[in-house]
Amino acid sequence: MKPPNIEVIHEDDDIVIISKPSGLLSIPDRYNKNLPSVAKMLSDGRSEVFTVHRLDKDTSGVMIFAKNAKAHAHLNQQFQNQKVTKYYLLLVVGTTPERGCIDVNLTVHPVKSQMMATQKGGKAAITDFETLKHYHNYSLVKAHPHSGRTHQLRVHFSHLKHEIIADPIYGTHGPLFLSQFKRKYKPSSAKPERPLMDRLALHAESISFKHPGNHNRLSFEAALPKDFRASIRQLDKWT
Repeated sequence: MKPPNIEVIHEDDDIVIISKPSGLLSIPDRYNKNLPSVAKMLSDGRSEVFTVHRLDKDTSGVMIFAKNAKAHAHLNQQFQNQKVTKYYLLLVVGTTPERGCIDVNLTVHPVKSQMMATQKGGKAAITDFETLKHYHNYSLVKAHPHSGRTHQLRVHFSHLKHEIIADPIYGTHGPLFLSQFKRKYKPSSAKPERPLMDRLALHAESISFKHPGNHNRLSFEAALPKDFRASIRQLDKWT
């Protein structure tokens, strides 16, 4: 299968800002180097590309890559010192509070190494959020993680009992279907209903940081993908 196209939002001598599509790895898979990834695709035609941060495979949205070692070190320091501001959009199950702060430590799951878990002795993780809109049994949320722990938003909202739609690891509700909220809607028995959203409903909307060269504060946004927009449009219409 041909990998999806990567939209380059901005590029200069030091950085590349892209909008990552859902379903594409951020970096090469450790077990199968032949799988397509953003880092590998950006390396084609460029002398060097350095990974600064990652998004989960099914997460879409804005990412930064460095084009030289100096820029890479400068950006890494900003991430480590929590000087990079990131906002995410999420579709979650249930009616969330209007706003809140999730301050719950995270650590590697004691049994399942590919998962994270909440634990008092884990690493500090803080997420501020506000609810943009409530639907019948879903909420559109904007989240600002102050730390960048693995799966932070997925675990934090699962901890709140408001799992992200179609989360295959931390969720139990599965994909989003029109029949779940459109009254009197009955799918045809001859044709199975297609989900509106069958991947993790998490999108990295914006990122703000200091340019590693001139130190100016920059902000970039990635537009919502088609499936996310379609889901919101249907929720707006029928709930």
